[in-house]
Amino acid sequence: MDAITLAAVTDEMNATLAGGRVQEVVQPDEHSLALEVYNRSERHWLLLSIDPQRPCVHLLPQKARRGLETDVPLLLLARKRLGGARLGAIVQLPWERVLHLSFGHGEMPDTVLVAEIMGKWSNLLLVTPQGVIVEALRRFGPADNRYRTIRPGDPYVPPPPQAGRTPIDSLTAADVESWLGQTTPAEPLWRMLVQRLAGLSPLASREVVYRATGDHQATYSHPNARVQGLVDALGWFRSLPKQGGWAPTVALDEEGEPAAFAPYELSHLGNLRAYPSISQAAVAFYAAKGVDSYAGRRAQVQALIDEAQHKLDGRRASLGDQSVSEEEVEELKHQGEWILAYAWRIRPGDTELIADTGEEELRIALDPALTPSANAQAYFDRYHKAKRAAARVPDLLADADRDQEYLDQLQYDLRLADNAPQIEELREALLATGLVRSGKAPHRAPSQRTGPLRVRTPDGFTVYVGRNALQNEEITWKLAGPEDLWLHAERVPGAHVLIVTGGREVPQLTLARVAAWAAYHSQARADAKVAVTCTQRRHLRRIPRARPGQVRVLHSHSLTVAPEPPPTSAA
Repeated sequence: MDAITLAAVTDEMNATLAGGRVQEVVQPDEHSLALEVYNRSERHWLLLSIDPQRPCVHLLPQKARRGLETDVPLLLLARKRLGGARLGAIVQLPWERVLHLSFGHGEMPDTVLVAEIMGKWSNLLLVTPQGVIVEALRRFGPADNRYRTIRPGDPYVPPPPQAGRTPIDSLTAADVESWLGQTTPAEPLWRMLVQRLAGLSPLASREVVYRATGDHQATYSHPNARVQGLVDALGWFRSLPKQGGWAPTVALDEEGEPAAFAPYELSHLGNLRAYPSISQAAVAFYAAKGVDSYAGRRAQVQALIDEAQHKLDGRRASLGDQSVSEEEVEELKHQGEWILAYAWRIRPGDTELIADTGEEELRIALDPALTPSANAQAYFDRYHKAKRAAARVPDLLADADRDQEYLDQLQYDLRLADNAPQIEELREALLATGLVRSGKAPHRAPSQRTGPLRVRTPDGFTVYVGRNALQNEEITWKLAGPEDLWLHAERVPGAHVLIVTGGREVPQLTLARVAAWAAYHSQARADAKVAVTCTQRRHLRRIPRARPGQVRVLHSHSLTVAPEPPPTSAA
């Protein structure tokens, strides 16, 4: 996230958050802080992340959730000093990746939250209006940074300016002409601008060069590489923060995946998707790049799944030890019978009976402390116990297999969950199974639970797509009518997909399209072709002792399709 993008975020925050009251402060993961701000009768969530790979600041589309079990000092002080405070001025240092958010509190001292979004040196700090550091997410002593220290009680020193680079606000045509004269023929002009100008990222430099020459990789020898063209393009770029005419876009690569985003049209990349706000563009980009605002919360649920898997593996191993063949069971019975048949030959203290069966000589271990009758009874007891186990173990193994399928489903659901409520529902679902006992599922009213994805086909059919096991259960047993069509990718965890037919026949084109959605919302979404089961809901049955979303299919047919996301589903 570069300086110009932060300028657009600053404008959005001033329009949306300024003057609002902080309702809650949470820490979604070790690198971030999130604030709930109530302003003009609406709740907004602001994420400030200093992840060294992708630091960012933007609004969230949903409520942020706590992701760490232990509260760090910055979070404790932020709750104390920012909770209940009003957010005042939001200021960006000119052409720097530094934001100052000022908070006023009636009962606590005023506080400035400083967000330094600068790669590996990114940081979040609480600072007094007088410039004294209260706390920081990352502390640095003299051994870590010779220019400035970041510790409670130290004076706050802003990051150093970019040495040897001209501030873009003071740029002149003479500067550009001088730089061109010092540029080698093979050096791209965008690289020259990055090295000479402060506040200009490589992405922005390529856009400037493209607007000046028509080629973002143009060099000094390019026929359109003229001083005035570069000055005009840089003037356009320099005026963006003052004009506020933002046009947030995400550039897509050849596979349709986000490759870059900016608060202006990335004309040098093409294949653009426009967004109403820079925050929405940022969310779309970071989600596609695997940036997880809920990594801490997701890690907690993953730990519970791992714990459940460990216990299930132990249960299956124990059942395997208890499993005996029919021949072994019958052998215990025969040994008891042979002991009774040869009781007259057994002497007190004997440890073994050698019985001639007519076919072989059978050696049977004896307990010297028991009588022949008691030894036989011991074998009969073992026979009855093994017989009961042999009858019970297959059912218990079938239960373990279903639990394994359910854990696989929850693992898949966790990977695809795209908001905090969905992640929390997975935690609740796992704890409800009894497969794990650790942790406590937070209570949440039913109205706060998430529902399945609802899509309308072009020919008017309503389609429901389950995004976790609980939604699958709801779709199949609450929303579906007997004649509605039910779809699911074969032999892999995935969504229950329902076509509400309303008594109408579903065209084959619509059926194939919805099957592609079912394939996409499954573990096989990366496959070129996926087999999808299709049947009417009346052909489904509940499985005794099964987990949510597990069904038995009595009759179905199969379609083979290429996975494709529904039109309202995030890719």
